[in-house]
Amino acid sequence: MGTKLRAGVVSSVALATLLALAPTAASAEANACGSITATGRAANPANYEPPRHYDMNALARRRAIEAWRAKTAEACPRSSNIWWRARNRAIACEGYAGGLGCEATGVPAPRLFR
Repeated sequence: MGTKLRAGVVSSVALATLLALAPTAASAEANACGSITATGRAANPANYEPPRHYDMNALARRRAIEAWRAKTAEACPRSSNIWWRARNRAIACEGYAGGLGCEATGVPAPRLFR
């Protein structure tokens, strides 16, 4: 009975080690992509006749994130293009004549499943 118990413990430790090391190799691969930046813009809803009613800030941010996801999928196919998983995420927005422009920047996370 002691041999079976030791074999179970050894296999559990081996499995834990394998799971611990797998993300390390994937993250090294994902770091090759580096930081990706994409922009999104939204026009001021008051510029339309009749005026439209939408949240200009939310629309510009969403368009920037969608552009980041598309750019990440194209540039780094082996990395995750899911925004909330990205590292060093930042969205900077700035007004321009007639609207708002946002820039989304982030480092893609390693893909969990290939």
